[in-house]
Amino acid sequence: MVTVKLFGAARINFKDKQVELEASTVKEVLEKLAAKYGAPVKDFKQFVYFVNDVNIDKLKMYKTPLSDGDVVMVISLGSGG
Repeated sequence: MVTVKLFGAARINFKDKQVELEASTVKEVLEKLAAKYGAPVKDFKQFVYFVNDVNIDKLKMYKTPLSDGDVVMVISLGSGG
């Protein structure tokens, strides 16, 4: 199980702060979020993703593997802390 934390527009649009999902890659997180919220997967590609505080740009992008206990942060551009 991975923890997905939503920030900025993602939190506002989908009305959740955090969800728990079974996912083995970041791509699978996007697909499961799209199914959960009834939105196209492309809507989730507008966000920036971090896995355990590392931007997926520095990992394997959407192919980044996930393990139980990982934290995926979904952040809209221009979000503040």
